[in-house]
Amino acid sequence: MSDVASRSPDSQREATRTALDQLMLDFQHLDSSQRTLRGMVESFQAYLPERAASSGLVPRFRVLDQEAEKLIGDYLATLDQHPFDESLDQRGLGAAHRAYAEVGPRLAKHADALDQVVLDYDNELTRIGQQVKRGRELKEAAAAQARRVADAATTLRETGLEVPELNGILARTRAAAVAANDWQPATGFPVLEQAGAELAGLADAAEKLAQDYPQRVAKARTRRTSLRTALEAVESRLERIPADMAVLRREFSLGNWRDLEKVEPTAREQLALAQTKLTDFDRLVEAGADWSLPLRLLDEARAALDTAKTQVGAPADRVTALRAVKADPEELLRKVRFRLRDAQLLVTNTRKPGGDAVARELDSLARRLDGLRSGLQGAHPDYWALLQEADRITDGVKVQVERFRGL
Repeated sequence: MSDVASRSPDSQREATRTALDQLMLDFQHLDSSQRTLRGMVESFQAYLPERAASSGLVPRFRVLDQEAEKLIGDYLATLDQHPFDESLDQRGLGAAHRAYAEVGPRLAKHADALDQVVLDYDNELTRIGQQVKRGRELKEAAAAQARRVADAATTLRETGLEVPELNGILARTRAAAVAANDWQPATGFPVLEQAGAELAGLADAAEKLAQDYPQRVAKARTRRTSLRTALEAVESRLERIPADMAVLRREFSLGNWRDLEKVEPTAREQLALAQTKLTDFDRLVEAGADWSLPLRLLDEARAALDTAKTQVGAPADRVTALRAVKADPEELLRKVRFRLRDAQLLVTNTRKPGGDAVARELDSLARRLDGLRSGLQGAHPDYWALLQEADRITDGVKVQVERFRGL
């Protein structure tokens, strides 16, 4: 008679219950190991398809996976055929105990085989884990940026202001958020990174809008008054243009001022445009329109006013600049030459690969500087051309210095 059959009913029942508990633990081990390895293999194929195709991991897992499914079937069949019940007689308990003890070790052994695969392919699976983590983190970061946009939109809506610019931001956010959420490894990380970067930019724009827009609205009327005052100041300077142009014509040759002949009509045109924008602003605000267009009109009025201001002051500024050059043209040349020589010393005293090319460019600029004196000959030199060429040489020296420092 077997050991199990010789036991008392109570001890046999307890032994059978213990065998069942162990069987269930062995199944849980197998189920967990199978699911873990299956997830890793699926990620391997999704994130690194070419590497997965050449690796022995996938075919090895498939064999073990099929065997695991068969064992799981055996486990379920055992539970169906030998359900544990406290009322089982000695023979029933013995049959159940033997069935549990036969299937459980097979489950445990196969779970160990699956675990061994994880150990054997640790490098591959660690890399996959890193890839999966990267994808998850990028998706989470993209979702966080989308929430920033949503929070900024809520803040703006709470102000009660209509903000048309927000609609475009929200539409682009929805598209980028869908792209990030639906991303699949096969499309590559750059697609997900691009969606995340776009969402970050949209979030910045939305938050700036939420911060700035209410303030712009609150200050709009004060700003309009300031622009009106500035416009009047520029208008008052219009009458100086003819006198300044007369000085230019009297003291300097045609080339020094020919480009300024249209500054007065241009200034008047821009002042009229600024006035129109301010009038339209008043009309729209009075009509209760949303603030997007009035605010844009103020920006356009400011731009037109800045252009007019530049035009109005150009003749007087030109007189000042030309008189300074005429009084001491050598001073201008000395300043440019000082910057040029300083750059040449930098290149000479600091050897770098590619420095010879920079040195040649600086030598070319030096020859151009030497040629400037020829423009001072004659009764009526073109001081304006001299100034412009000096500025171009100075800018050229700056470019070469930055180029050299970047080598």
